[in-house]
Amino acid sequence: MTSSTTGTLRVKRRRRPWYMLGISFNIALLFSIWFAVFIGRNLGLFFGGLVLATALAPPLVVAEKRLPHQLSIVAGIVGAIGMVWLSCVFNDTITLWEWSRVTLVLLTYTLAISAIGLLISRVRIPPAVVIVLSFAWLSWPIWLAPALRGRESSERVAAILIAANPTFAIQGALSNSFPVPWAQHRIAYRLTNIGDDIPYEMPTSILRCVIAHGIIAAIAMLAAHWPRRDRARSEHPPADLSPRST
Repeated sequence: MTSSTTGTLRVKRRRRPWYMLGISFNIALLFSIWFAVFIGRNLGLFFGGLVLATALAPPLVVAEKRLPHQLSIVAGIVGAIGMVWLSCVFNDTITLWEWSRVTLVLLTYTLAISAIGLLISRVRIPPAVVIVLSFAWLSWPIWLAPALRGRESSERVAAILIAANPTFAIQGALSNSFPVPWAQHRIAYRLTNIGDDIPYEMPTSILRCVIAHGIIAAIAMLAAHWPRRDRARSEHPPADLSPRST
């Protein structure tokens, strides 16, 4: 009876990553379809995918303790958003090559913010902090660019940030389909001085963005799963060296 029960529990544990993948996929798919309906198949849909991944990934990933479960959640979120983005290919809005590039940007970005969330959760910092910082990273041209105005290093700093930022990487990958930079659209033009006071060039490659977020994801994920000393000691207590009476 015990062996059969143990076997059943093992089967459930093996299926749990797929279960978490399905949950995260369905949640992200629901919101992605809602974005597609109300935003349409345009550049805003892709930026909406970044916003959705930012809001969902850190809290869902931090809720799980095992690496396969955490990676399953990331795969579910990215897979759902990428599936909705794929509808733009079928609608002849973008090409399959452009879709693959922007999905890679989304994947590395989601992995990076998820790994940072796991890392700071070790010191009891809630994942909401990662969400706020991630939104600040995505929107830096709005709040940081005005502070760079008039500085000699403004163009150099902006060029570094633009090359690694997911919004600019996605815009650059979709430049053939959406040639107008997002900072020049009506709403964004009122919020940022990028392109007016600070000249910049849209990146033509996603390589720097993918490498930057990939390195952050790898380092943070490794550090988040690095065994603690107190846990290692509790799992392997020292042998009792005190003399025993016979």
